[in-house]
Amino acid sequence: MAVFRLCLSDGGERVVEAGRAVRTDSGRILLEDTDSLGRWELLESFEPSRVAAVYRRGPAEGGVYTWVPRPDTGRWWSY
Repeated sequence: MAVFRLCLSDGGERVVEAGRAVRTDSGRILLEDTDSLGRWELLESFEPSRVAAVYRRGPAEGGVYTWVPRPDTGRWWSY
C-alpha cells in the first residue's frame, strides 16, 4: 500500500491509500488495489482536467519522508 495526494484543479486535495496509482496514455489518473485473489481493481478514476498534480508519500534524498511528485506527462504507474 502507498499513500497518494492528488491536487485537484479546483484547488481541493485528495489523500488516498491505494495499491498503485496509474497515469494512462490519455492522462487519466487511476487508483487501484488488489482484491482477495490478487487481481487489480479500480478504486477511483480522475479525468486529466480534474487533476493538477499527483504525489506519492515516500523517502526523498537523505531518507526524509515527503510528497514525491509523479510526472505530469506520459504514462506511468507508482506502487
